[in-house]
Amino acid sequence: MLPGGMTEVIWHFAGYLKIIDDIARDRIVYDESVYAHPHDDYVTPRPDDARHPDLDELQSRGLPGPEPLPAEEVWKVAHMPMRLPPAEPEPEDDIGGGLPRLARPTGGGGGGGGYAFEIKVVYDDEAGQSQIEIRQHNNMLDDDGVFVGREGGEAFSIDAKATLQTMVDAAFDEVPVEWQAPQHGMALAAFVKAHDQDWAARDGAPDAHTVEPGYYRNGELLPGPPPDAPDPQALVEHNLPAINDGLGQTAVVGGNIAFNAALIVDLSESGRSMVVMGDYYKVNAIFQTNSIMDRDSGTATGSAQQDADDGGNQVDNLANFIQQPGIYDSVPAYSAGPHWRVDVVEGDFYSVRAVVQTNYLSDNDIVAQKSADTHYEIHAGENELGNLAILFDGSIKYDLIIVEGSYHGLNVIFQHNILLNNDTILQMADGGDASQSATGSGNALLNTATIENYGNDNFQPMTSGIDSLVAQLAGGATSLDPVFASYLAGSDGEFNVLYVKGDYYDINAIWQTNIVSDVNVVVQLQGQPSDAALTYYSDGTPSQSVVAGHDKLSNDATIVDVGATDTYVNGQAYNDTVLIQANLLPDEDPVLRHDTQALVSELVAFINDGDDGTPAAPPPAAVPLVSDDAMGNVMH
Repeated sequence: MLPGGMTEVIWHFAGYLKIIDDIARDRIVYDESVYAHPHDDYVTPRPDDARHPDLDELQSRGLPGPEPLPAEEVWKVAHMPMRLPPAEPEPEDDIGGGLPRLARPTGGGGGGGGYAFEIKVVYDDEAGQSQIEIRQHNNMLDDDGVFVGREGGEAFSIDAKATLQTMVDAAFDEVPVEWQAPQHGMALAAFVKAHDQDWAARDGAPDAHTVEPGYYRNGELLPGPPPDAPDPQALVEHNLPAINDGLGQTAVVGGNIAFNAALIVDLSESGRSMVVMGDYYKVNAIFQTNSIMDRDSGTATGSAQQDADDGGNQVDNLANFIQQPGIYDSVPAYSAGPHWRVDVVEGDFYSVRAVVQTNYLSDNDIVAQKSADTHYEIHAGENELGNLAILFDGSIKYDLIIVEGSYHGLNVIFQHNILLNNDTILQMADGGDASQSATGSGNALLNTATIENYGNDNFQPMTSGIDSLVAQLAGGATSLDPVFASYLAGSDGEFNVLYVKGDYYDINAIWQTNIVSDVNVVVQLQGQPSDAALTYYSDGTPSQSVVAGHDKLSNDATIVDVGATDTYVNGQAYNDTVLIQANLLPDEDPVLRHDTQALVSELVAFINDGDDGTPAAPPPAAVPLVSDDAMGNVMH
């Protein structure tokens, strides 16, 4: 009986003996719903027992108990993050373990070693393997011949294939034979497996070109990102010298652009944990070469001052190896829940992405200009080739990846720029002070590569508990003791597992190549302007200008590889970072089928033929308009 109950009983009892003195009156009540509409205009105030009857007059009923917590909240253990040690050490059980887990409930329970619930496991075969290849190729032939309207120009040609092939071979030879990987999926996976087997046979000895992760520019380790790194977008913009629009001749035979840009984002292994029962191999590698041959020679016979602006060439290799914590590193981790979904792969698992980008441009021009009273302008270059690829593969799907075999991981970028830019320029003015200018360099070659890893760097020792868990899943167990949920980090909701019964191949590869042949022969003959022409053009002084060179070749590649935050390896773990950066600056030309120097005399005779009966005099000895030393042209 509740306190006060006896008092209320006495009150009720006393009330029955008391005669209430109300005002007597006659009334007629037509409304029978007395409980719903009490009439209190003639009675004294008292408890409304008629409208709200209380069957328990002594108020002896108990208070309601709290609502039971849902099972998900019990398993979540929200106030007990796994990364924090328990207040008191728990005794080890017969399975073993390493991570804090739920305390066993008192009073026993069902199966599962004294736990109240079991882990339910559902198996499936919906694991999404991926083998993606992207190939982008641009081939352009723009070999121009301009011969002032004369026929027979096809007799003149430039064949630079032999020279270019020599440069290409030299650039690709900078990549060691053991790293010359095939450019397609299954062959690439076989190449990686052979490399890793050889690596294990060397007891994990590092590669001959192993470097520590960081930022590199032309082989030099930098303290941080290079502050003066050129902008790749600005690199591929036209930046040609100003072209004269007055009386005279202008030839633009350079200004070509070739660029490749690629981005791969790999999310296939972006889980909390990975368990590798075999060996673990991971390599990040970048190979970059710039090869340029720029031998320019020129002759100018005008009496006006000659402007020879070569501008210099720019070659750069930038490589960045960046390591970031796993994406779950700062996220609280909890025990895995009671519902597990396991995708099983019976053989090897392939997650392979290959991007191949190539630009090839042949822009070998022969230009012969002859004029006197006009503005004569020729554009035989300024071509642009570009490739762009963006690849996002995978998703944040699995909390745990188990590999019965070995894990083979490779992120690799190959970048090559090859430019042949030999120019021969002859400018002649007949009886006038022509202003003459020529530029044959100003080329820019740039490779930029970044490999950024998230996770894949926090290795944990294998425990007997995890080993037992792998054995249970390998046997196809449909229920597990809840103690297994505490051995690996989990999140709220379903716990997703990928189980691979073979090897795991995680490969991201990018090949980028620009090959440009820009060999030019330019002959300009400026005649004496007429009085009418000099009157029309207020300047009065004819000009001759040649823009050769100014070619822009660039490669930009980024691989973002998101891996497991925690990795458990039963075998050996091998990690390596490989880098090769080379700038090749040949100082001598291989023999060309047609010598461009010999073409100059022939072109002068060709464009003068038929003007009069006097044979054209050979041009004077060549006076260097742009430095004849290729080494001096490249690095400024």
